[in-house]
This record gives sequence, structure tokens and C-alpha cells, in this order.
Amino acid sequence: MQRTQASLAVRYAGLPLLPSHDHLLGVIGYGAARPGLLPASCPFMMAPLLPASGTPAYEIWTAAAPTRPCQVGPVTGSCSQDLAFGTVWLDEGEEGLESAVEQAYLDIFAFLEQTGFNEPIRFWNYLTAITADDQGLERYRRFNVGRHRAFLARLRQAVPPAASCLGAHQGGSMIYFLAAREAAKAIENPRQVSAYAYPAQYGPRSPSFSRAALHGSEQSATLFISGTASIVGHETRHLGDVHGQIAETIENLQALITEAGSALSHSQPDDWALKIYLRDPLYQADVERALDAAFGTGGQRLYLHAEICRTDLLVEIEAMHHAAAKIPA
Repeated sequence: MQRTQASLAVRYAGLPLLPSHDHLLGVIGYGAARPGLLPASCPFMMAPLLPASGTPAYEIWTAAAPTRPCQVGPVTGSCSQDLAFGTVWLDEGEEGLESAVEQAYLDIFAFLEQTGFNEPIRFWNYLTAITADDQGLERYRRFNVGRHRAFLARLRQAVPPAASCLGAHQGGSMIYFLAAREAAKAIENPRQVSAYAYPAQYGPRSPSFSRAALHGSEQSATLFISGTASIVGHETRHLGDVHGQIAETIENLQALITEAGSALSHSQPDDWALKIYLRDPLYQADVERALDAAFGTGGQRLYLHAEICRTDLLVEIEAMHHAAAKIPA
């Protein structure tokens, strides 16, 4: 028996040890500058988030097929036969955050159109001062307005892609993303109201993302779980209780895994890549123990110090799993 090869992989590394250069999609640095050995053509962004441990870390995306650089306007990216990876900074300038977000996403759609990867499957948004007031409205809510405008104009999918949006402590705001030629299947959590259907109390426009997305075939699928926290229905649970929030977050992750169904029937602990956002780095040990119990001790984890989009949330976790089905040799 053998397992099918993943078309996409991510590795969290403390040292800039790079795989074959011709398979690199992109690299994100956390407290880490561009590695000297990284080819000039490979997309790189130094994210405005720091590792919870303080030790510099890299997030390295690779494709099974060879890659080539792709640049469209301000969007810097890389494409393989099946996938595209791209990065863009937000330029708030005089127009403000809403317009900057809308323009960045319109630039991303221009990139997708020109490269032929018309189906965005996963977005990461790192927003400086995410919960700060911006002319009478929280910055995260202004971000949602700008993203909604761009999606209304250009998104072809009935349900928005999986995504995370976290608050940065330093530097500029940024977006990076993955796209493909075929759309992912959106997955929602039966324990939660869909984010894009939140009531008006959460801002002029609901957050435009699905809770998870499954991309690929029955034989080889990748599950992308969006940023997930201690929310049931649309309300935060376990206010001020980090242990309660960790447990509720893991229950939400497990609900999404169940919804993904048979694609994860051959799940292995080593196939999981988890990124954990902590309001306070001191929470890391408690999260680590809970994740060990839920997912096993294998796989990859990256702990980042971040502000979360609600001030009452203490932890947020996202996940990626490549479910490669076993087939006869």
C-alpha cells in the first residue's frame, strides 16, 4: 500500500532550511527576515506577527510540481501546474482601510484572472491594530466592509473561501492566499452561525469567509480550516476562561473535521499543520497539552502572538490537513 502524493505542503521551520528551489510557492517569515538562500523570484513576506516563543520562524509552502514566478500589479506570487500562491501589502494611504482592503482584493482577483487560477481557496489576513477605533468603527469591521465590496464585485463562488484575520502588533497589514483552477468545497460548522450570516451587531458587513474548505479529489484532498475560536452560534463562550476557550475551540475544530467526512478517513497525526494564535504567549503550554490529546503529538505547530478579532477571545486555531487516501501499490 502507498499514499498518494500531496499536491501542496507547508512546513513550519525555525531555521531557513529550504527544499528544492524549483518547487517553492512562497515563504512567510515571523520575526525572521528573508533567508539569504531564498531565490529572488520566490515570494516572501515578513509578517507583522511574532512567534509566541520569540524564536524566529518560517512558514514554507511547496508544490509537488515545479513552480514559476507570477507578478500582476502589486501582487507577487508563484504558480505550479495546479496551484497559485500570492502576497500583497495593504496601502492605506489617504483613502483609509476600507478602500485599501477593497483595492488589495481587486488586485488579487486581477492576479487570479491573468494567471488562470480563478478559484481562491484560502486567505490569510494580518491587520495592524485590528480592534482599534478607526473614525468611529473598529478596524476589523472596516476590513470586512472593504473585503465584502471586492467579493461582491469579483467573487464567483456562492460561498466565500476559507480565511483567517488576525491582529498584528508591528509593521504593515498584509494578505496572502492560495488559489487553484478548481473550486474548493465550502464546509460550515453546525455548532456555529456561518460567519457571512452574522447578525448586524457585528458590523455593517458580516465577515466574508467559510469555516473550512476541502480541495482536491476523493483520493487526495486537502482540508483548510479557517481561524477557529470559542464561538457557539455567533457568541463568544467562556469569557476570561482560557481553558474553557481552548476546549470549545477544539470542539469546533472536531465538528469541522466530522463535516469533512470520508476525505479524512485515513487521517494520520503527522498530516496536520496547526497554526495557533495566542493573545498571551503564556497560554502556549495549556494549548499544547489540549492539542496533544485531540490530535496526537505528531504534525506541525506554529504558535504566534496575535490580537484576535474579538477582544474577548484569547485563542484562535487554524488547521490544514492533507488526506491522502491509501491505494494499492
